[in-house]
Amino acid sequence: MSNFQDFLMDAFDDAEIVERTVTIGGKPKKMHFKAIAAGVGDEVRKKCRKTQFYKGQKVVETDQDKFIAQMIIETTVHPDLKSKELQAAWGVVGAEELLKAMKFKMRDGEYAEWSNVVSEINGYDKGMQELVEEAKN
Repeated sequence: MSNFQDFLMDAFDDAEIVERTVTIGGKPKKMHFKAIAAGVGDEVRKKCRKTQFYKGQKVVETDQDKFIAQMIIETTVHPDLKSKELQAAWGVVGAEELLKAMKFKMRDGEYAEWSNVVSEINGYDKGMQELVEEAKN
Protein backbone atom coordinates (compact mmCIF):
# COMPACT_ATOMS: atom_id res chain seq x y z
CA MET A 1 0.00 0.00 0.00
CA SER A 2 1.22 3.44 -0.92
CA ASN A 3 2.20 6.05 1.60
CA PHE A 4 0.28 9.36 1.56
CA GLN A 5 3.64 11.14 1.59
CA ASP A 6 3.98 10.22 -2.08
CA PHE A 7 1.24 12.80 -2.66
CA LEU A 8 2.55 15.68 -0.60
CA MET A 9 3.39 18.86 -2.50
CA ASP A 10 7.14 18.27 -2.14
CA ALA A 11 6.81 14.90 -3.89
CA PHE A 12 5.69 16.57 -7.13
CA ASP A 13 8.43 17.62 -9.53
CA ASP A 14 8.32 20.95 -11.34
CA ALA A 15 8.27 20.69 -15.12
CA GLU A 16 11.70 20.97 -16.70
CA ILE A 17 12.59 23.20 -19.61
CA VAL A 18 12.96 21.12 -22.75
CA GLU A 19 14.86 22.16 -25.88
CA ARG A 20 13.51 21.24 -29.30
CA THR A 21 14.38 22.32 -32.81
CA VAL A 22 11.37 23.63 -34.72
CA THR A 23 11.40 24.93 -38.29
CA ILE A 24 10.04 28.47 -38.39
CA GLY A 25 10.30 30.79 -41.38
CA GLY A 26 12.00 28.07 -43.39
CA LYS A 27 14.88 27.69 -40.91
CA PRO A 28 15.39 25.32 -37.97
CA LYS A 29 15.40 27.21 -34.68
CA LYS A 30 16.31 25.98 -31.19
CA MET A 31 13.39 26.68 -28.91
CA HIS A 32 12.70 26.02 -25.23
CA PHE A 33 9.45 24.76 -23.79
CA LYS A 34 8.02 24.07 -20.34
CA ALA A 35 4.88 22.06 -19.69
CA ILE A 36 2.13 24.01 -18.00
CA ALA A 37 0.35 22.89 -14.84
CA ALA A 38 -3.12 21.40 -15.18
CA GLY A 39 -4.58 24.42 -13.35
CA VAL A 40 -3.07 26.76 -15.95
CA GLY A 41 -4.50 24.50 -18.66
CA ASP A 42 -7.94 24.89 -17.07
CA GLU A 43 -7.58 28.68 -17.15
CA VAL A 44 -6.53 28.59 -20.80
CA ARG A 45 -9.53 26.40 -21.69
CA LYS A 46 -11.89 28.76 -19.84
CA LYS A 47 -10.51 31.77 -21.76
CA CYS A 48 -11.17 29.93 -25.02
CA ARG A 49 -14.77 28.93 -24.26
CA LYS A 50 -17.80 30.57 -25.72
CA THR A 51 -21.25 30.02 -24.23
CA GLN A 52 -24.35 30.39 -26.37
CA PHE A 53 -27.97 29.49 -25.98
CA TYR A 54 -29.58 27.51 -28.76
CA LYS A 55 -33.31 26.81 -28.51
CA GLY A 56 -33.18 27.30 -24.75
CA GLN A 57 -30.19 24.99 -24.29
CA LYS A 58 -26.83 26.19 -23.05
CA VAL A 59 -24.09 25.24 -25.53
CA VAL A 60 -20.44 25.61 -24.55
CA GLU A 61 -17.90 25.54 -27.36
CA THR A 62 -14.12 25.78 -27.28
CA ASP A 63 -12.37 27.85 -29.93
CA GLN A 64 -9.67 25.32 -30.88
CA ASP A 65 -7.54 27.83 -32.82
CA LYS A 66 -7.50 30.19 -29.84
CA PHE A 67 -6.77 27.28 -27.49
CA ILE A 68 -3.79 26.11 -29.56
CA ALA A 69 -2.43 29.67 -29.76
CA GLN A 70 -2.77 30.16 -25.98
CA MET A 71 -1.06 26.80 -25.33
CA ILE A 72 1.83 27.85 -27.59
CA ILE A 73 2.12 31.17 -25.76
CA GLU A 74 2.04 29.59 -22.29
CA THR A 75 4.36 26.65 -23.07
CA THR A 76 7.02 28.37 -25.20
CA VAL A 77 9.78 29.73 -22.96
CA HIS A 78 12.22 30.80 -25.72
CA PRO A 79 11.35 32.83 -27.64
CA ASP A 80 9.29 34.52 -24.94
CA LEU A 81 6.19 35.59 -26.81
CA LYS A 82 5.25 37.83 -23.87
CA SER A 83 8.47 39.84 -24.26
CA LYS A 84 7.76 43.52 -24.91
CA GLU A 85 11.06 43.82 -26.81
CA LEU A 86 10.21 40.96 -29.18
CA GLN A 87 6.72 42.36 -29.68
CA ALA A 88 8.17 45.79 -30.46
CA ALA A 89 10.58 44.24 -32.97
CA TRP A 90 7.57 42.78 -34.79
CA GLY A 91 5.59 46.04 -34.43
CA VAL A 92 2.81 44.49 -32.33
CA VAL A 93 1.51 44.65 -28.77
CA GLY A 94 0.56 41.46 -26.96
CA ALA A 95 1.59 37.83 -27.19
CA GLU A 96 -1.47 36.90 -29.27
CA GLU A 97 -0.70 39.60 -31.83
CA LEU A 98 2.97 38.55 -31.95
CA LEU A 99 2.04 34.94 -32.64
CA LYS A 100 -0.41 36.07 -35.31
CA ALA A 101 2.30 38.20 -36.99
CA MET A 102 4.76 35.30 -36.83
CA LYS A 103 2.19 32.99 -38.44
CA PHE A 104 2.09 35.26 -41.51
CA LYS A 105 5.83 34.63 -41.97
CA MET A 106 5.57 30.86 -41.41
CA ARG A 107 4.44 27.97 -43.54
CA ASP A 108 1.24 26.35 -42.32
CA GLY A 109 3.07 23.09 -41.62
CA GLU A 110 5.62 24.94 -39.49
CA TYR A 111 2.87 26.28 -37.23
CA ALA A 112 1.44 22.75 -37.03
CA GLU A 113 4.89 21.43 -36.07
CA TRP A 114 5.15 24.06 -33.30
CA SER A 115 1.72 23.17 -31.96
CA ASN A 116 2.57 19.44 -32.11
CA VAL A 117 5.69 20.03 -30.01
CA VAL A 118 3.61 21.99 -27.49
CA SER A 119 1.07 19.15 -27.34
CA GLU A 120 3.83 16.61 -26.80
CA ILE A 121 5.50 18.67 -24.05
CA ASN A 122 2.16 18.92 -22.23
CA GLY A 123 1.51 15.18 -22.47
CA TYR A 124 -1.28 15.24 -25.08
CA ASP A 125 0.64 13.01 -27.50
CA LYS A 126 0.26 9.74 -25.59
CA GLY A 127 -2.21 7.18 -26.84
CA MET A 128 -4.21 4.90 -24.56
CA GLN A 129 -1.93 1.92 -25.16
CA GLU A 130 1.16 3.94 -24.24
CA LEU A 131 -0.53 5.12 -21.03
CA VAL A 132 -1.43 1.51 -20.14
CA GLU A 133 2.20 0.44 -20.65
CA GLU A 134 3.44 3.30 -18.44
CA ALA A 135 0.94 2.35 -15.73
CA LYS A 136 2.19 -1.24 -15.78
CA ASN A 137 5.77 -0.10 -15.12
